[in-house]
Amino acid sequence: EACNECENCKKITSLRSELMQLICALPAGKTDEGDSDTIEKLSAADFDAYMEELEAKSQNPYYKISLPNANNIRIGSIRDLVSKIYLSTSAGNIKVFLISEAEKMRQEAANALLKILEEPPKNSVIILTTSKINALPRTIIGRCQKIHFEPLTNEQIQAKLEETLMFSKKEISLASNLSLGSYTRAAQLLEMGVEEIRDTAIKYLLSLLKDDYAETVLISRNVTAKNDKDKTRYFLFFLNTWFRDLMLVKYSQNPGEEPISNVDLLERLTKLNSNYPNSDIFKIIIELEEAEKLIAQNVQLTLILVNLAFKLKRHFNP
Repeated sequence: EACNECENCKKITSLRSELMQLICALPAGKTDEGDSDTIEKLSAADFDAYMEELEAKSQNPYYKISLPNANNIRIGSIRDLVSKIYLSTSAGNIKVFLISEAEKMRQEAANALLKILEEPPKNSVIILTTSKINALPRTIIGRCQKIHFEPLTNEQIQAKLEETLMFSKKEISLASNLSLGSYTRAAQLLEMGVEEIRDTAIKYLLSLLKDDYAETVLISRNVTAKNDKDKTRYFLFFLNTWFRDLMLVKYSQNPGEEPISNVDLLERLTKLNSNYPNSDIFKIIIELEEAEKLIAQNVQLTLILVNLAFKLKRHFNP
């Protein structure tokens, strides 16, 4: 076990150790040519932002690093890994390279990693984390040992949130139910205002069902104000969980016993299912997933939500 007191432990905890390197998606540097460290090629503003994110991550292991326009893990980062993995260390020490959200590797970055995965040097460990394993190239998957982590239970997440964050029991309970087993997601939901975003998502659905598109546009503008991509993603996440719950209500023999995320609104879900029994929930969920993809493609956020409303309306059948 780590002692968290020696110099090595302190450096690793602060993510400033030569024995451990965190690799993540980065914005484009001044130039993508050459083999130098991609971090060193970032603009001054992006470098400062990266260091701030690294500091936040060192303070909170559950913090998710998020940099503007950082959509890919670049080949320069992998080349830097390859050059450092062969450097010698003190006897008995192991070098660890952690590639966060490995599915974001560009094809050339994944190709650069293949050889080192096939024959990694002794005293070194490469860890790739991903929640989208099918998005990784098969050549990468075939060279790794897969370790699956089960989602946490709602009770585990709730207990940890009550221990570390100052929110009401009602908010913590709701965030835990909606987290899908992720402590990080639950904490982010609380920080964003879990009850407010859910209420907004439900109002959005009601407005399109009533054909009140002026209200739909107004809600869409409020959600996407300041071009807030994270808030827009979580807004779509709420809609997604709502329809997944609706699917359980629709097809389950015992809806009250199913693991419904919005269990406190089971009556509303049941009423919605009764009013729109022939709705195509599968197509609705696909539309929501497609809308989330558009966020990464830098499509105008308000336009995404307004267009989504028209698409969802077509799949509601009373």
